[in-house]
Amino acid sequence: MSTAKKNNRKQKGLMIAGFIFLALVTAYLGIAVFFSKHFLPGTIINGVSASGKTIKAVERLITQEIDGYQIELEPREGKTEIIEGTAISLKPVFDGRLEIELKNQKEFFWPVSLFQPSEIEVDTMVEYDKEALHQEAEKLEIMDESQMQKEENAVLSEYSEKNGYTIIPEQEGTVVDEEKFYEALEKSVLNLQERISLAEEECYVKPEYTSESEEVVKLAETMNKYVQTSVTYDFGDKKEVLNGTTIHQWISATKKYKAKISQEKIEEYISNLADTYNTAGRSKSLKSSYGTEVTVSGGDYGWKMDQEAEAEALKQHIKQGETVTKEPAYSQTANSRAGNDYGNTYVEVNLTAQHMYYYKDGTLVLETDFVSGNDAKGWSTPPGAFGLYYKQRDKTLRGEGYATPVSFWMPFNGGVGFHDANWRRDFGGNYYKRNGSHGCVNMPYSAAQTLFDNIEAGCAVLVYQLSGTESAKAKAQDAAAVVIQLIDSLGDVTLESRDAVVNARNQYNGLDGTAKGYVSNYGTLEAAEARIAQLEAEAAADQQAQAEAQPVIDAINQLAGQEITLDMKGTIENIRKQYNSLSEAARAKVGNYNVLTDAEKKIQELKKEDKEKEET
Repeated sequence: MSTAKKNNRKQKGLMIAGFIFLALVTAYLGIAVFFSKHFLPGTIINGVSASGKTIKAVERLITQEIDGYQIELEPREGKTEIIEGTAISLKPVFDGRLEIELKNQKEFFWPVSLFQPSEIEVDTMVEYDKEALHQEAEKLEIMDESQMQKEENAVLSEYSEKNGYTIIPEQEGTVVDEEKFYEALEKSVLNLQERISLAEEECYVKPEYTSESEEVVKLAETMNKYVQTSVTYDFGDKKEVLNGTTIHQWISATKKYKAKISQEKIEEYISNLADTYNTAGRSKSLKSSYGTEVTVSGGDYGWKMDQEAEAEALKQHIKQGETVTKEPAYSQTANSRAGNDYGNTYVEVNLTAQHMYYYKDGTLVLETDFVSGNDAKGWSTPPGAFGLYYKQRDKTLRGEGYATPVSFWMPFNGGVGFHDANWRRDFGGNYYKRNGSHGCVNMPYSAAQTLFDNIEAGCAVLVYQLSGTESAKAKAQDAAAVVIQLIDSLGDVTLESRDAVVNARNQYNGLDGTAKGYVSNYGTLEAAEARIAQLEAEAAADQQAQAEAQPVIDAINQLAGQEITLDMKGTIENIRKQYNSLSEAARAKVGNYNVLTDAEKKIQELKKEDKEKEET
C-alpha cells in the first residue's frame, strides 16, 4: 500500500475519533446541564427516591408519601403495631432546602453518582407533633413494661466432669431502650420510613455480657484451668487426691465475671487434712521395754501441718492449674509416716521405774537409771511424747534460786531436758519422790555423754508411767522410808516412847539388807534405844532408893503430929541412925526429913530445961 493511502486512512481515523469525542463531550455536558435541574442518580431524600427528578417532582412524591402515611413497628416478639401519620399531625414542609441540596450537588461529577448513591435527610421537609408521637408510642404494647422480658447475660454452665464449664449464651430480652427507640422512631418518621424492626435498629436493652465478651470467655478459660488442677498429697502409706470434683465447689464468678476461689473452703480442706493426718499431741502406742503395751499421752511430738502456708500453696496450685504430687508444708515433722510416727529411733523414759532406754534404728544404744523431777515439791517431770529441741555442751541451767553448770544439755519439753548430774552419787530408785530435780532428767555423767554423742535434734522422747515396774531399789527405799518416818516421829525420847522405839526397831529388823542400807537415820534409832535403857536404869534405881527410904519415912511420919517428950529420945535417935545408914539416893527420897530434925531440936531443948531445974 502506498504511503498516501496510509496517511489518508489515518486522517479519516482521527476525524472519526474526534467526532466521537466531541459527541461524548456534548453528551456529558448535556447530562450535566440536565442534572443542574434534576437530582443526581442514586439520590434519596428522606427515604424518597429523587434520582433524575426535579424539585417539584420530589415535592409531589413526598406529599404523596405523607398522605395516608403510617409506620409499622415490628417487635422481637409479638404482633406488629402501627402509628398513623394523622395521629401525629404529619405534614410536608418545603422551605427551600431542596433547592439548596440541588444547588450543592456537583452535577459535573454525575458519573461518580452512578457508583456512589447519596442519601439526604432534610429535617424541615416533614413536620410532625413530637409530643403526640411519644404519646402514641407509649400506647404501644411493646412499651408495656409488664410484658417486657429482661435480657440475660451469658453465663457459665454448671461444672461437668466431662466438659468442665461451658458458656451458656446470652438471652435477648424485650426491654426497650427508650432513648434509642425514640431516636430511631423520629428518624424513621422524618424519612417517611414505613417500617421499623426494633431488633434491627437495636432498640432493645442489650445484655451487658455476651458469649463473645472478653470477660466471659476469659472467665470460662480461667475456671476450666482451675478445675484441671490435680494435687496428690503424699502422707507416706496414704495419699489424698484433690481435683476438679472437689475444687469446682470452691470457685465462683463475681458480678464482673472474675473467677473467685474461696479461701474459706481451701482452709477448711487443709484443716480437715490436718485433723486426719496430724499426729502431734495425739496419744502414742509403745511396746515398752518391759514387754507391756503402754499409751503415751500428752506432749507435742508428731507431724503438724503448717496450715496457713499450705493453704496459700494450694491456692497457687489451683490458680496455675497444676498437676503435682507433694508433701504438705509442715511446721513440725516426725520420724515416720508408717505405723507409729516416732519410728524406731526414740528415747523411752519410764518415770515409775526411773529407768530409760535409747533405741537408734531399732538397736539399744543406752540403758540407765535416772532421777526425775521432785514430786514432793510439785516439780514432777511431765509425761508425754516430745521431740528433742537440740543438744548443747557446757550449759549453765538457771532457775529461781539456782545456777547449775552441766556438761551435756538436751532439752525436749520447755526447760525440761536430759543432763548429767555429777552431784548425785546414786540414781534410780525413788529419789525423785522427795529429792528429785527441778523437772529435768538427771543422768550419770557417762550415760549423759553416750546419749549426747548418739542422739540428734528431733528424736522422739516418750515419757510415761507404768505401774508395777518399780525397781527393787525403789521398793527397798520405799520400805526404808516407812522406818525413817517412824524414827523421825520419835522426837524427845521418854519412858513413854518405849513402845514407839520398840516398834521402830522391829520395823527396821524386818527390812532386808538393801532396805536397811537406805535407813539414813538409823543412828537416831540407836540413840533412842540407849536413852530408853538409861531411863529404865534410872527408874529402877529410883524405885530401889524409894524402897530403902520407905521405913525411915514411915518412922518419921509417926513423929508428925505428936508432942515430943524426953521419953521419945531413944526412938528419935534410932530413926536418926536408920536415916544415916541410907544411901544418898535413898536419903533424897525422905521428903519428911524436916520432921526428924525438928524432933531432934525439941529433944535438945527439953534436955537443957531439965538440967537447969536440977541445978536450982
